[in-house]
Amino acid sequence: MATILARALPPAARQRVLDRIVPFLAGATVLAFAAGSSSVPRATSVGHPFRWVLLVALLGAAALRSNWRAIPRTPLVAAAALVGLAALSTAWSVEPRTSFERAVSLGLLFLTCLLLAAAVAGCRHRAEALLAGVLGGAAAVGLLGLLVLAVDHAHAVESATYQSPARFRGFGQDPNTVALLFGVTTPLAVWAVLATRRRVLAASVLFLLVGTIVASGSRGALVAGAAGACVVIGARSGRSRRALVGVVAVAAIAVAGAAVQAIPSAAHVVNVSGPPPPGQPKPNPGYLNGELVYPLNADVGKPLPGGGQPFVTRSIFGSSGRVQAWEGTLHEVARRPVAGHGFGTEQAVFVDRYYSFVGGLPENSYIGLALQLGALGIAALVALVAALALPAVRALRRSRNDLVAASLGVLVAGLVAAVVQSYLYSVGNIATAALWIPVFLLPAVLDA
Repeated sequence: MATILARALPPAARQRVLDRIVPFLAGATVLAFAAGSSSVPRATSVGHPFRWVLLVALLGAAALRSNWRAIPRTPLVAAAALVGLAALSTAWSVEPRTSFERAVSLGLLFLTCLLLAAAVAGCRHRAEALLAGVLGGAAAVGLLGLLVLAVDHAHAVESATYQSPARFRGFGQDPNTVALLFGVTTPLAVWAVLATRRRVLAASVLFLLVGTIVASGSRGALVAGAAGACVVIGARSGRSRRALVGVVAVAAIAVAGAAVQAIPSAAHVVNVSGPPPPGQPKPNPGYLNGELVYPLNADVGKPLPGGGQPFVTRSIFGSSGRVQAWEGTLHEVARRPVAGHGFGTEQAVFVDRYYSFVGGLPENSYIGLALQLGALGIAALVALVAALALPAVRALRRSRNDLVAASLGVLVAGLVAAVVQSYLYSVGNIATAALWIPVFLLPAVLDA
C-alpha cells in the first residue's frame, strides 16, 4: 500500500493521504490483533495471519510519513538494547528458533512505533489522530463483543467453574483478553472525554470499555484502567480541586466496579467418580490409576484424594492462584538469574501444576521477562520505560500537555496490568501494540 501511494501521488497529496491512512491502519492493527485471539473461530483464522500484514502496512505507511531525523534517539537506543538482548538470547535459549522469531517481531513493533513517533513529531493534529485511531480500534473490539453476545451467547460468556463465576469475554479468547486491551486504552478514552470536541462519543466509548471490564470480572484490568485514568486527570489538571474531584470519581467508580465483580459466585462442583476414559488401561485389583485420581497437572495446592473439590470463593483481593504460580516461576528464574532461558520461552519453561491457577503463563510480565532474559532483561525494560517516561514527567511540570498526559496514562495502565498479565514483550498479544504505540509517542508530543 505504501509503495503504491509513493508512486501514484505527488509528495504533498501523498502526505495528506497518509495522514488519513496511518490512524486508520493503527486502529485496524489493534482490531486485527484482537481478532487473532478471539472467541470466534472464524475471526481467529483470519486475524491470526492478517495482523502481521496490517502491522507491516502500518510500518510502511509510517516510514513514508516519517522524518527519519526526528526519531527520538534515547528511546531508539533503549529499544534496540532490549531487542538486541532478545536476539542474542538465541545463543543460550532452550528454544533458539522461538527466541529469534519473537525478537524479530518485537523489533518490528518497536521500529513501527519509533517511525510513528517521528511521523507525528511537532504536529499536534497527527498525534491526536493516531491516538484516536488506537482508541477507535479498541472501541470496534468492544462493539464486536456486543455483537457476539447478541448472536451467540455461548461464545460471548464463559460458563461458571469451581473457581470463578460466569464472565463476559465478548470478542476475546477469555474474559481477561479483551479486558486487558480495554484497561490499557481506558486512559485514551478519558483523554478524549476531557480534551476533544466529540465528548459524547468519547463518553460512550469510555462507558463501553469500563462496562466490558466490569462484566469480564477482570480486577487487574479495572485497577490498571483506573490508575491510568487518574494519571490523565492529574497530569492535565495539576494540583487543583478539579483534579481531586476527578481522581475521587475514578476511585469511586473502580470500587463500585470491583463490588459488582464480586457479586456472582463460582459454581459448586461435586466430584463423581465414573468409568475411566476410553483407551485408559485398567489398574490391577487393589490399585488406582494415580493420574485419574490425583493428576499431576494440578497437584500443587490440591486436597489429597478423598478430600473433595473445595468451593473457591472469588474475592476482590484474591489472586486467582497467581501468587502460587509466581512463586513457582521464581524458582525457575533462580536457575538462570542473569540471562534467563531465552526470549519467548516463557510458555515452554513455565509448567502449570497449580490447583487454583489456570493458565499457560505465570501471568506477570516482570517475572515472565526475568524467566526469559533474567536480570539483564529487567534492566533493559526499565531503561526503555525510563527513556520514554522521564522526559514526559519533567515536561508535565512545565506545562499541562494533554497528549503527554494521555500517553503517560497508557504507560501507567500498561505497567499496572503487567503485574497480572504476561504481555509487555509478546507482540501477538491483544494489548501489546495498543500499549507501545501511544507510549512511544511521548518524546514526539512533548512540545505539541
